Amino acid sequence: MISCSQKKTSESFTAMNTFMTVTLYSSSSKRGETVCYQIQSRVDELEQILSTTLPSSDVFFINHNSNFPASLKPELQTLIDFSKLIYEKTEGAFNPALYPVIREWGFTTGEYKVPSTEKIQELLPHTDFSKLYDDEKIELDFGAVGKGYAADEALLILEENGIKSALLDFGGNIQALGKKPDGSLWKVGIKNPWDGQVACALSVESKAVVTSGGYEKFFEEAVQRYIHIFDPATGRPIQNDLESMTIVCESGKYADALSTALFVMGKDKAIYWWKKQMAEKSFPVFDFILITKEQQLIYSSGLAGFIEPMYQFESVESVMPD
Repeated sequence: MISCSQKKTSESFTAMNTFMTVTLYSSSSKRGETVCYQIQSRVDELEQILSTTLPSSDVFFINHNSNFPASLKPELQTLIDFSKLIYEKTEGAFNPALYPVIREWGFTTGEYKVPSTEKIQELLPHTDFSKLYDDEKIELDFGAVGKGYAADEALLILEENGIKSALLDFGGNIQALGKKPDGSLWKVGIKNPWDGQVACALSVESKAVVTSGGYEKFFEEAVQRYIHIFDPATGRPIQNDLESMTIVCESGKYADALSTALFVMGKDKAIYWWKKQMAEKSFPVFDFILITKEQQLIYSSGLAGFIEPMYQFESVESVMPD
């Protein structure tokens, strides 16, 4: 249990196009404010490197110049290397090179439209992330991993400052450090896709909790809903049996990237892929919570005892690794 003399500090700011909140407990309010400022400064610094829209960012430079830079800032190189790993492991389900396609659909500008099949086919050959250094038309977008990486960096700052209890909310990307000051676990709510309330509550200690779903950012045309998560194989918004996919693990960037990748896979393939990774033990341990369009709640067995349904699901099921 953390000493009751610990002071709570909570600061909010906007970065990476999202509202972020840092809540931490430290020896003094002044120290807490200093650490919060360090975190905000670091996130702002990362945004200046990773933003697709800021003309001064490194990613913007790559996307608007035919020659790939001879050297990259360490943060960008780290994300490219990490993205390559996840891209290969998920057979392209996670792909940070879809920016031209996403832009064509209007998700970067808010000017939504359904592109022609011809236009999509014209853009798709230039979304092969494995050809990053060979195809000058490839454009990067780290929106599916940037906030997770920023949370990992914030966690380092907290630990370097001796903070043992904190909760980060980076636009729905949750990162818990330690336990709450009273020694209890942090409780995180997973949003209900149908009414915006809490579908289930998850108790965690020192874990990242990241959810991907199509129920918040989408547009409709001709009675068809188009969500902001794309199928890299078709260049079209995903249409599958999932409403949301939540990943729970120690690393924010892993949770962020895998929540997108497993959502793209759909229920059966995602569960199979998780079992395969756990069996091979060649991948960091992670857990998942998926909510299907048929109102099923399915979660990995590692979360048993830590998850509490708050909605009347049609079924609730725990999945064991093979």
